[in-house]
Amino acid sequence: MNTTEEVRFGIRLPVYGKFPVANPFDLIRKLTTIADQGGVASVWVVDHFYMPDASIEAAGGVPGKNAPLEAWTTLTAAASWTKSLRLGTEVTPMTRWHPSILAKVISTLDVLSKGRVILGAGAGWFSPEFKAFGLPWYRIDHRFERMYESIEVIKKLWTDDVASYDGKYYKLRKAQLLPKPIQKPHPPIWFGGRSDRILRSVVKYGSGWIPANNTSPVEYEAQSNRLKEIASESKRDVSEITFSGPFLTQIDRNHSKVRRSIREYSLKASGGKEAGGWNTAFGRSLTYGMWGTPKECIKRMETYIGLGVQHFILDLLPPTTSLNSLELLCEEIIPHFRHK
Repeated sequence: MNTTEEVRFGIRLPVYGKFPVANPFDLIRKLTTIADQGGVASVWVVDHFYMPDASIEAAGGVPGKNAPLEAWTTLTAAASWTKSLRLGTEVTPMTRWHPSILAKVISTLDVLSKGRVILGAGAGWFSPEFKAFGLPWYRIDHRFERMYESIEVIKKLWTDDVASYDGKYYKLRKAQLLPKPIQKPHPPIWFGGRSDRILRSVVKYGSGWIPANNTSPVEYEAQSNRLKEIASESKRDVSEITFSGPFLTQIDRNHSKVRRSIREYSLKASGGKEAGGWNTAFGRSLTYGMWGTPKECIKRMETYIGLGVQHFILDLLPPTTSLNSLELLCEEIIPHFRHK
């Protein structure tokens, strides 16, 4: 972890929920263009077909109606509207794709964006979206085994002139993936999660770590220390790994107004049993999210910067508050850190 670099700010685009316009196109294009011009370093999207009902409701939407936009298609649109923003998924469930197809999709986007893609990778956690679309849902051990093989296949396709691979789940026979990605040796891979298996994946395959949203300072310190420990055991240079911090974000100059909004979001997002860890994390938005006036958000961010966060991923939900939050981020928060 390179602590000499300045902190970077990314945003996660609101791709589900109630939009302030009939079609999300206008809002998403406006957010990405403002971010591109306002000092934001990256844009991210969730990669899900379905979300827990509580997530949709917290974002102001109606379950069964306001499902997420497809991730890689959305990032392709964002690439066409921007010049410098990095483009990432938070995160792609690797077992939902055949790795050869995903490698081609990402390689193409890296070419069209002139080398700006980040693959956010995970093993998958929300079984309903797999089962509903007729996709196999494997035991957790098998999901991780397939994720490891997927990463190996994708890396070979991105870097080898002619790729062969003989794995337990995936095989390549003198495959040629062209054009190659712009980024060399390949686009960065960041892993999302907090388990030891994910942290070991970061060390073995990745260049970035995305913990759970709204991780408390105590948990962040413990998990980042564990990642450093694994890196040391594996003789991996930890300065090669970017430590990110994803947080639900609502910013407003009116403290009372934004507190009411974030409290309502947290209560709705906490969800029921079917929501699982996702909604446990977002239900903690009031406690650990990046919310408040710009000065209050700066203070919250400084706590995590002190713990090693290098790249914030600020989740702009619900869609109806996203534009105001982004404008204040670009006008007041990013300049504060640039001028320190």
